[in-house]
Amino acid sequence: MCRAYFSFITCLFFFLIPVLSMAQLPGMEEEEFGVEEPGEDDEPQEKIVESKIALWQLKGYGAFLDSTKLDTLHDYFHIFHPVYKNTITATFLGNYGTPALDNNFFNRKYSTNYFFGRTREPYFIFPSSLDFYNTTTPYTRLDFSQSENKSKNNETRFNVIHSRNITPFWNFTFKTNQEKSDGQYNAQESRNNFVTLYTSYNKDNWNVYGGFISNSVTNGENGGIISDSLLEQGSPPEFWATNLIDTRTKIGNTNYFADVEYRIGKWIDNEDEMETETFVPVLGILYSFNYDRNKHEFYENEKEDNDFFENTYFGDYYTTDLVRFNELSNVVQLKQYESESKKFTFGKRAYFGHELSRGIMPGERKSDTTHTETDIKYSNLYVGGGIFRETGKFWRWNFDGKIYLAGRNSGQVELYGDIQKPFTFRGDSAASIRFTGAFENTVADYFQENFSSNHVKWTNNFDMEQRMTLGAEFRMQQRKFKIGAKYAIINNHIYNDTIGTPAQTGDEILVLSAYVDKDFTFRNLHFRTQLLWQKASNEKYMHLPDLSALVSAYYQFTISKVLFTQIGSDVRYNTKYYADAYAPSTGLFYLQNAKEYGNYAYIDVYASVRLKRTRVFFKMMNIGTNFLGGVYMTTPHYPMNRSTFRLGVSWAFYD
Repeated sequence: MCRAYFSFITCLFFFLIPVLSMAQLPGMEEEEFGVEEPGEDDEPQEKIVESKIALWQLKGYGAFLDSTKLDTLHDYFHIFHPVYKNTITATFLGNYGTPALDNNFFNRKYSTNYFFGRTREPYFIFPSSLDFYNTTTPYTRLDFSQSENKSKNNETRFNVIHSRNITPFWNFTFKTNQEKSDGQYNAQESRNNFVTLYTSYNKDNWNVYGGFISNSVTNGENGGIISDSLLEQGSPPEFWATNLIDTRTKIGNTNYFADVEYRIGKWIDNEDEMETETFVPVLGILYSFNYDRNKHEFYENEKEDNDFFENTYFGDYYTTDLVRFNELSNVVQLKQYESESKKFTFGKRAYFGHELSRGIMPGERKSDTTHTETDIKYSNLYVGGGIFRETGKFWRWNFDGKIYLAGRNSGQVELYGDIQKPFTFRGDSAASIRFTGAFENTVADYFQENFSSNHVKWTNNFDMEQRMTLGAEFRMQQRKFKIGAKYAIINNHIYNDTIGTPAQTGDEILVLSAYVDKDFTFRNLHFRTQLLWQKASNEKYMHLPDLSALVSAYYQFTISKVLFTQIGSDVRYNTKYYADAYAPSTGLFYLQNAKEYGNYAYIDVYASVRLKRTRVFFKMMNIGTNFLGGVYMTTPHYPMNRSTFRLGVSWAFYD
């Protein structure tokens, strides 16, 4: 039923949008660009519309528009993997679409409220990560990449984005991503995809956003190889025995969202001849709606050898754990806009919200094949507000706070602060220094305290986790350089212990990190180094690599004056540490103290070319398996893919 609904919506979109565009765009062009009617003796001339695209994301329940840029750059186009897009190293199961954990402690922030979906979040999209478009001409981008061949160890990714304005103020955008990977090892198949259709309307008094998102991921759960020593035996990977054969996880997520703002303001004279007046907002009334549905299935064949799992509570003939978790959220807020012309004014906002959560999970055993279901029901009521200054050349800052008044999370407090000072430094007019801080006194997630399934159960009563975080960063944008440090103090830290269940420690934990990112250029040679050092005061409850590094180098040149070419390599590395293990039945990473992993260089070499709006890359991944010794694992018993070839192509159309 859901698939039929999504198919209908998609077909309706592709049918109606071109019709509406043909009816509306000519009027828009004549009004916006002043097209002259041809005379009797004049030859009809085709008017060329300059393609302009604006992009932004919504933050703060729709209160803030965070501008971003269109991905048209040639640099680092070959880094396609969502796990490694914005991080240096990760604890990863190796195959595309499988769970991952960022090795940078301060990057472990999640958009999903579903606890068991966090390790697969890199493959999903959410309303907070959507790019909203406003474009003068239709924009389409097609991405395709594939490794190996169609019959063996195939990995394919196909991504489509289409965005167009119906009027100068009303936009529709469609995105879909279809990915499939057979995996190089037994029982490791993965499929993941998303589809989204959304719209935005921005004019004078109204800002309106809305749409739906469908995310899905299916992973074969092989439990890892039976021994790390298989990597050194020389036999082909397809002959390596794994702990599980016919076990899989399927997670589906559907999100419906809407953000509406009515702005009260005034009109002022504009020196621009095209528009005599400009609307300046003074006060905004906002409403944010979000309905998030999650379905999670863990399936194992009844003939599967269950010796891999320490406990089996529902009997050998029980096959499927099913968890559903839905959340309905409503937020109403008032926003007073800052005045750009007044130096010492600032904006203000206040909001209140309500969350309603419902779901089910396995309960008690009734027979070898059946069990009861445990209902999940709770709600939260909270209020919040903040002050901010986003414009001007002096200081920019934002302070925000939220407190839960009633419900399961009653007493939870979240405070955030961000101060930024732009200035000119050594000829770089885009230099800036930024300070960030946060204080969080948070209630444990529902599933950290209560969960029941065939292989794991827990019931906890945790205290609130208290966390204070401070950060400072210096950036020189024009010189592609940034350096910074972060510091966290954590009390009542909640973690996943060595048997894979949530636990809490009363010991105070301090986490300190420092990082540097610099891009060097000498003629046609480019060299970028990203370094991260981090340390936890109590490694009994938190394992992190001391040093992580990403070194990228490429040589850039042009062929026949039109073909921009890069030839280079990427090297990822982290020091040895007790990398977290992975639990297939929950999808969680957890502490292990048996073996250290790391001290292995993951080397990719590539060549990429760009011709006008077409980009292509050719890439050999993890070539070190051909000549380096060592264990190429970032997660215990889950090898990274061996050396493999990857081809990627991206086409962009602006009309």
